[in-house]
Amino acid sequence: MDFIRKNYVELIERMGITITHQIADHIYSKSVIDLEEKDEIYCEKTGPKAARKIIDLIQQKGEKACRLFVDCLRVKDVFLFEDLLGRSLPEVPTKQNIDMMAEDLKHLYKSAYFQKFHPLGEDIDIIFDLETTFTDAQFWKKDIWNQRKGTMTLSHFLGEFKNPTVIEGGAGKGKTTLLKRIAALWASGETSVLNKYRLVFFISLSAAEREIYETVCEQLLRVPYEIDKETFQNSLRFLKEEVLFLLDGYDEFKPANCPEIEDMIKHNFRFKNTVIVTTRTESVSNVRPIAEIIAEIGDLSEENSKVIIRNILGPELSKGLLQQLENSSTMQELMKTPLFVVIACAIRLGDTSIIPKTQTVLFRTLYDLMISKNQYKISFMTSETVQESINVCGDLALRGIFEHCFEFYLRKELHSEQEDVLLKSGLLNKYTAQRMEPVYRFFHKSFQEYIAGRRLHGLLTSAKESEMKMGYQYLNQIDNISDISNKYYNLLMYTCGSSTQAASIVIQHMTNVKKHGRLLGTPLETDRPHVPSDNNQEQISQNMEELHKLQEVSMESFVNCALNFFAESLSKNELSAEFEFFFQKKKLHISSQSIPTCLSDFFQYLPKCLAALELIELELFGNLHCSEIPNQSKKTYIPEKAVSLFFDWSHSLNSIEVSLNDFQRLSKKDITYLGKICCSAKSLRLLLTRSKGISGKLPDVLKMCEYNLKDLVIEETPLTLTDEQHIVLMKQLKTLYISDLQTERLPGGLLEGIQNLQNLEKLNLINIKMAEDDAKQLAEGVKHLQRLQELHLAKLEGIGNGLRFIIDAATSRDCCLKKMVLVNCCLTKEAVIILAENLRNANKLESLDLFENQLEEDASGCVEKLIDKLRALPSLQTLMLPWGQNVKDSLSKLLDFLKNLPGLQKLGLQSWHLTDKDLELLSSSIQNGHLRDLQHLDLSENCVSSQGWHRFLGALGMLKKLRVMDLSSKEGMQPEPRLINDLGKLIFELSALRRVGLQRWHLDKEYLKCLNKGNVVFGREFQLLVSSDYIEEDETDEESHM
Repeated sequence: MDFIRKNYVELIERMGITITHQIADHIYSKSVIDLEEKDEIYCEKTGPKAARKIIDLIQQKGEKACRLFVDCLRVKDVFLFEDLLGRSLPEVPTKQNIDMMAEDLKHLYKSAYFQKFHPLGEDIDIIFDLETTFTDAQFWKKDIWNQRKGTMTLSHFLGEFKNPTVIEGGAGKGKTTLLKRIAALWASGETSVLNKYRLVFFISLSAAEREIYETVCEQLLRVPYEIDKETFQNSLRFLKEEVLFLLDGYDEFKPANCPEIEDMIKHNFRFKNTVIVTTRTESVSNVRPIAEIIAEIGDLSEENSKVIIRNILGPELSKGLLQQLENSSTMQELMKTPLFVVIACAIRLGDTSIIPKTQTVLFRTLYDLMISKNQYKISFMTSETVQESINVCGDLALRGIFEHCFEFYLRKELHSEQEDVLLKSGLLNKYTAQRMEPVYRFFHKSFQEYIAGRRLHGLLTSAKESEMKMGYQYLNQIDNISDISNKYYNLLMYTCGSSTQAASIVIQHMTNVKKHGRLLGTPLETDRPHVPSDNNQEQISQNMEELHKLQEVSMESFVNCALNFFAESLSKNELSAEFEFFFQKKKLHISSQSIPTCLSDFFQYLPKCLAALELIELELFGNLHCSEIPNQSKKTYIPEKAVSLFFDWSHSLNSIEVSLNDFQRLSKKDITYLGKICCSAKSLRLLLTRSKGISGKLPDVLKMCEYNLKDLVIEETPLTLTDEQHIVLMKQLKTLYISDLQTERLPGGLLEGIQNLQNLEKLNLINIKMAEDDAKQLAEGVKHLQRLQELHLAKLEGIGNGLRFIIDAATSRDCCLKKMVLVNCCLTKEAVIILAENLRNANKLESLDLFENQLEEDASGCVEKLIDKLRALPSLQTLMLPWGQNVKDSLSKLLDFLKNLPGLQKLGLQSWHLTDKDLELLSSSIQNGHLRDLQHLDLSENCVSSQGWHRFLGALGMLKKLRVMDLSSKEGMQPEPRLINDLGKLIFELSALRRVGLQRWHLDKEYLKCLNKGNVVFGREFQLLVSSDYIEEDETDEESHM
């Protein structure tokens, strides 16, 4: 207690809101404070106020509580704790100490020991030199949603460091080499942007087993080092951001071995040193939330790969490999990865005739080269010993992949003969420097994955039942789509590449994962060994939940995995049946920006798989500026590679979706290419987005897909009269969607001819320039659309009273309408009354959306009449009502109707002028068991107070399926702390919730943190919609401290 009393003012001023909350959580878990007291701490707006609250509470709890508080502070903020004790900074580190460390580090980074290394292990005589071999990488800058936001060069990247920075990249992309290069550039003093760093530490995280000081001494300096640990730590604190840590290989890091480094990465605000950490793409999710900048290492350009080849092989020996690179598209694909370039060079040194076609073949050739090259070293051993040693190596690699282990201590596991075989053949490397026990590693994580995949293939295809059973035990641990697409992707790829039989097993496994969520440990064929599973019933329940989640997740990466595994297996049509079963009812997405080589083989050798696909999506981009095109008369945006995939009479495609994005021009050749692609499927969906180059040329395109065009979507693309006239000639159309068309409607155009589209089922017209006469013309056309199931009109603000004619035309007789959306379309009293009277003819209607329509003084009577007639719609699932004066008078009648509508999923009462009293009526209805299936509730822009919303939270808590709710205020509202606290708890408890609207609520940063806490805990996609103008900055604490 003396410590707290003595440092009372310092603690209040320096603890900060984050540390305070962490301590509050800890002492709550120890029952020192109760939930209400913890919530009081969280509700304080500023760090000093929160700190004062917790300190005052703790002092009231007695000596034991105070000791727990101090112990927790020591763990959560050791720097503050030691500083308050007077131990943190006994003295400012001397310039001599800092200069000494800098000199030692620079000497290391300039040395041949650091700059020259064997990328494939010392048995392969290739030396990588940072000075001569390195070529500058290109980076993709990414946001926290993992979307690419443009490219940057190394020099730009060095100038844009923010703390911490995460660099991600696939296997062998050069992440380690990049960090070494940065360290070497700092040591040279020739890169001005790096001169601001006094100290730079390059640390290999895979070898980090102790705290920062010990790790730095072992890896970079010497043991013992002249500067002690305390002086070293003081230097880091004193220099702050002038110290740069280059932390390599977070995907191979074990935080338990070095929690201090983990803390530096995850809680850098305590250290304040600059941190750059690299990780593989599949592991980036572990560090993405804390990153200020995320950069992905891009593909190696063909020119840069040629530079590396020449630097490694020299001018004469490189000629053959460069020729292969020119002639082989497979080689061009492989050479985008620096590691594979180096391996290809190693193979070239051993055999000039081999052309590796896949990553597996590349590693297999290297593997064979290492074995044959070192055969003489183990020639005295029996073949049984050699094979047994190789199997041990494979088991080691495979176990390491599943245990996330890349360093091995094998004193008791490895016999001396086995060690000899593995070390002398180069399959393993041994490290003994400054270690009590030797450590064994593969020369690269990718090589370990290849060895593991090779071994898994051997187990799965073994004639021995015990080995086959072991193989399936490993395989069945990979039981979800995420693990297949990310964590174990490389392992499975190398397994597929090892034999056609292994590829068949993996593809069948993937099919079962998609079908069941997980395999439950059961092999696919009855003659394969059964691997027992515990708690089957519990797992089956788990599977159903997973399957539901998987249905919401994009399957694009999963399908791409299968494509890559097919290419890696080199199986051609041998596995047609297995792949056909996998691709059944799936979608394949192809982008013209990157068409992988494997697609050509897929289309050629697996035509039945094409027929099995539900849909193929082809995205075409034409976003080059005309000024960038050297020869515009010959330039095409659509690549020939895409055309050659689709234009083949032997293919049988069910459905394709072709989208043209940002085409500023469309040449005759483009039109011909597009026609060849579009005619290749039975059913075509054509999307045109921001493509003014299509204007006036649309008839030429439509003529070539007259017989299979089912859906036409046009967004932000101007149309000529001739374009519109040809659209309405497409009599096979089932969907017509046009948005953002602000040209005048001319006689003889779209609206006049829409009656010709007799097969139309969905009509969407969004933000189209229309007058009242145009609306009447549209109504005449709608009368003839007998199969229309969806009518969606929005942002038609100039049609006057024309909507009544459209409504009458669509509903005046029995119709097939299931969805009617009329948003912001000048809805009038007359239109609402016509709709109400005609609802008996639209009894199949499932969705009625009249949002963003202001009826003003006419609202009350006509809305009440509409509610009376809603009883004719027993299948209604969506009801979004218009607003106006006194419309809330109809609330009781609406709630009475909703009692008999259990299937309602979406309800909107925006701007109904609802008050606290009205909300009590809605609350009572929900608490009586109505609206239980509601998934979307919009109560925005009403007149509810903070107290009213707080009372309503109890009812909201009963809506367990709620995904979206909007509680935005009509005017600025100052919520009470208890409302925010309980709303945050509600968001946490409603696990289905994905979006909450709180526009015009006055919120500060602590309120926002409280509301977003459920998002952090669940790791779910969650969006909180607030008004930036209403976000309050933290107040400074101006109270005096006694």
